[in-house]
Amino acid sequence: MNHRTALILLCFAAAFAAATATEPARTDSGGPVKPVRTLAGIRPNPAATVVSAVLSANSLPEEGPGLPLDRSPLPASRPLPAGAPQPIAGECFVITGDGLRIKLAQVEVSVYPEREFNWYAQTVTARSKARFDGIKSIALPANFSALSVTEMDRSLAAAAILQQDLHDVWQILPAAEASTKTDRDGHFSLTHQVAPPYVILAVGRRNFGSASEYYQWQISSNVITDPQHVILNNDNLR
Repeated sequence: MNHRTALILLCFAAAFAAATATEPARTDSGGPVKPVRTLAGIRPNPAATVVSAVLSANSLPEEGPGLPLDRSPLPASRPLPAGAPQPIAGECFVITGDGLRIKLAQVEVSVYPEREFNWYAQTVTARSKARFDGIKSIALPANFSALSVTEMDRSLAAAAILQQDLHDVWQILPAAEASTKTDRDGHFSLTHQVAPPYVILAVGRRNFGSASEYYQWQISSNVITDPQHVILNNDNLR
């Protein structure tokens, strides 16, 4: 039971911190990609890992307990003057603890003006916190080790729902001026006219078996040294 408790605490301490952070990540880690070995052995980062549990269909309602996630879309800010066309290209992958490189397909890559993105992210933070506060008593019970097996399964189900909600909340952002998706090899390219400073937001997921991994990157143009070779990997994963 102790390993299950540790898995929940590790996953959601990291996931909630990632979901509520608003400052775009840096890309200049200054070294090789550092693999992260997790409890599952094949999962690249605790912040990207969803708890998986075998549950009955009626274990929890679809939205889970607590205050439902506010999914109402945000209004778009006033359009800014377009800048010069700027091509961006790169690749998206993660390295597992076993050294396996996983190319991530169908990751949505979008470009937002930095000031507007930071405003959107504040709303995401507020909604994430409201969802977290509404479900944490079940997803992160203080007495987890004392729960029955049924209650543990219910807690794990709530944790999985919360993990997905903290990923889905980014869908409330208005459509970006430019966006694309990574191809089967994890590569992407687009041309945009968002004047610097801007933020590259990349959001995706990977399913394997009954489990899922959620990924998110926020890269400020201020730290991009080569717009034609933007790397999204473990080093700058949120």
